[in-house]
Amino acid sequence: MSEHRRFPLFSLPQLVLKEVVLSFDVISRLNASLCSKKSKSIAASCKMPHLEVSMCLYESSKNTMKVTQVNRYPELETSHILNVIPTDSKEDIRKVTQTSEFAWEFYHDPSVNLTAIICNRLLELYGLSSLKSVIFQKDVEQSDFDKFPVLLPNAERISIQKKEITQKDLDILFMNHDNVQSFCLRHPYPQGYKTWKARNLWLKGGLPKIESLLEMDYEKLVCRQSFYKTSEINRFLKHWLQSTNCGNHRYFKREIRLFRVENDSNMLEDLPVTPWNPKQRGQFFHFRNPYFNAAIDCSKGFDLLRDDGVLATVMPSDDAFTFNIWNERFPDIPKKDFYSESCIFPNLVHY
Repeated sequence: MSEHRRFPLFSLPQLVLKEVVLSFDVISRLNASLCSKKSKSIAASCKMPHLEVSMCLYESSKNTMKVTQVNRYPELETSHILNVIPTDSKEDIRKVTQTSEFAWEFYHDPSVNLTAIICNRLLELYGLSSLKSVIFQKDVEQSDFDKFPVLLPNAERISIQKKEITQKDLDILFMNHDNVQSFCLRHPYPQGYKTWKARNLWLKGGLPKIESLLEMDYEKLVCRQSFYKTSEINRFLKHWLQSTNCGNHRYFKREIRLFRVENDSNMLEDLPVTPWNPKQRGQFFHFRNPYFNAAIDCSKGFDLLRDDGVLATVMPSDDAFTFNIWNERFPDIPKKDFYSESCIFPNLVHY
């Protein structure tokens, strides 16, 4: 009878061991880190390409983690999907099933918060300070923050993708997470809701009255389907001219980009707009988002100067409204940000 021999991984020379660890994919390295303290130390000792870890919460108890190896070209990125599924079947507990080349299912005892264990281990292994994003495919509940008291309040991006979004969803979110860097809604939010604390707001539609955009607290607002009319934009600009940066807002507004604007009048009618004056502001506005930064040529924009000295530029476009507020008149833009697609096509910005 032949003897089953184990591979002496820990006995390999250091250089060889390093090459073995570097050859591990995300799941192999995670599994190695869960075996023992020594294997955890070895798995964490070698750096890998930059990763982003995201978590998706569902109505069922299943949670999904997405681990993406970041690449400059999105089409070359690789994502590993980890489905964490509670089960009452003792036979299935601790079972790990690979369902495709880059997808796995982890079955666990419902009393164990395996999602938090795996998330924390991944962050630790790759030296990450927080989850890149959390997606709610369900109601936002206080129990979510109780279950993930560190992971959720520190996530950079929050997205709610369920179809009906309530005031309760938003209240619980903003009560527990007061530093959301990027917040995305796929569906309209409750009309009249004003308690925003997100640096970047990405909305698909369902915006409030145009004047309410000044009451919402953000630096950047992007809406793909605003359906505002140009006459409403004109009213907004006049309202902005009469406003100030005072108040309880946490963020200074920098950018507003509204798409699907309907043309029913002259957007700039009766407004004190002026062409670009190189002595008054720079030519390029520093556009920043979670995906890329760029220098946007604003030399063809129309400027508005508020009584308190704040300057803004309206950029011409067929069916969109682009509003850049110059909190820095002559921003120091890194040279690398002049080499993006948005600079090659100066007034074109992709979302």
